[in-house]
Amino acid sequence: MAQEKQLAWDLYYSYENYKEKSLVNRRFKHSDIIPLIEQAKNNKIFRVDKVGTSAEGRDINLISAGNGSKRIFLWSQMHGDEPTATAAIFDILNFFSAENEFIEFKNFVLSNLTISFLPMLNPDGAELFQRRNIFEIDLNRDVLRQQTPEAKILKNVFDSLKADFGFNLHDQSREYAAGNTINPAAISFLAPAPDFEKTITPVRENAMKLIGTMVQILNEFIPGHIGKYSDDYEPRAFGDNFTKWGTAVVLLETGGWRDDREKQFLRKINFIALLTAFASIAGETYKDQVAEFYESIPKNEELMMDVIIRNVKMKKDNHKYLIDIGINFEEKNIYGAKDFYLKATIEDIGDLSVFSGYKEFDLNGYSVEPGKTKPDEIISIEDLNNLNSRELFKEGYTNILFKSESYSSEFSEYKFNLVLDDISNIESKIIVDGEANFIIKKDNDVLYAVVNGFLFDLKNINEIKGNGIVYR
Repeated sequence: MAQEKQLAWDLYYSYENYKEKSLVNRRFKHSDIIPLIEQAKNNKIFRVDKVGTSAEGRDINLISAGNGSKRIFLWSQMHGDEPTATAAIFDILNFFSAENEFIEFKNFVLSNLTISFLPMLNPDGAELFQRRNIFEIDLNRDVLRQQTPEAKILKNVFDSLKADFGFNLHDQSREYAAGNTINPAAISFLAPAPDFEKTITPVRENAMKLIGTMVQILNEFIPGHIGKYSDDYEPRAFGDNFTKWGTAVVLLETGGWRDDREKQFLRKINFIALLTAFASIAGETYKDQVAEFYESIPKNEELMMDVIIRNVKMKKDNHKYLIDIGINFEEKNIYGAKDFYLKATIEDIGDLSVFSGYKEFDLNGYSVEPGKTKPDEIISIEDLNNLNSRELFKEGYTNILFKSESYSSEFSEYKFNLVLDDISNIESKIIVDGEANFIIKKDNDVLYAVVNGFLFDLKNINEIKGNGIVYR
């Protein structure tokens, strides 16, 4: 284990040498990885085979390296909006093809293992940055019926490889914490069950032992941020069935990390996790691990929110009460799903002491009230640009009535929301599932405003970029 931990740190410090620079965020498309696959075709280290096409005709390729007797199969992005591991796979391909100080390690791994990568199984979903494929079918619920071409490809490749270990690579919601803690579950693992009884077969036990080894290594970098995914048997899922059919499957779910919505740090963690797992399989060191360690990993708990504003006072009629306000963001696709803006919703109100926020603001002694819509119509962009956000917030306004038929943007780059229609359609309430627009006061003086879930400190308002909503 000490040797594998040293390898992990060496990989950590050298990672930037191998990070694929063309994949700069999570919303890359099939067209972005095709040049990278072509590069692999021209490299004698790799064998590249087209194994089929998606429903919309995009090529799906299997990239293999090594000639060892132990067979490893990794597949990523069967959900189109879960791309972190796909990027990490191309980082790993760069690592294997580079001339570097890891030559002994690479020779050891590639002489003992045959590693096959199937990146971006769901390229049509990736094009739209959506979970399901173009038929609106969840590929991970199609192992039995095989109604999608992508599911057929995955099953055919699995049957042909007869892999000893499989890595089912996903992204999970940012809402998960690592157990009952304030820590986001950055990485979560699962050794899928082969039946409803959750039988620990020798194959599943191997996956548990390997996961235990991976967790011990990743604790060097993200201690307290590793969770265990629910092991309830899902008869329609690939991982559960692959386990039943004889492959030790490791489900790896990439979750959340503070100040890393694009998951670039967690992409690096994927890179380290997978390469050190290869080392453990090649050297069979995972066999020294006890399966009980796997059981000690804290379970995923949905205890994270994007923003929590704590200890604010609210008044309704003659009642005054203390509340926390929890806010979550939804990513809304724009520019052909190549980018996004965030739309906030109030997730919960009340005592949220058991939850943790990626961002938290303790405003004890402050009071909160709903933001209002300024009734005066603005009719030109010039007038809109001349509005003083601080003065608007001071008067209690978070929304501006903007009468412009030519305004086409899907979101507001201003610090306030834009209302393009009747203001009566905009609710001025602080309610669960409602809009996160409100004013925060102390001694009747407005000191903060929350617009679409983003908190503005009126003392430093110019330092914060706008991310408002357009109401049509």
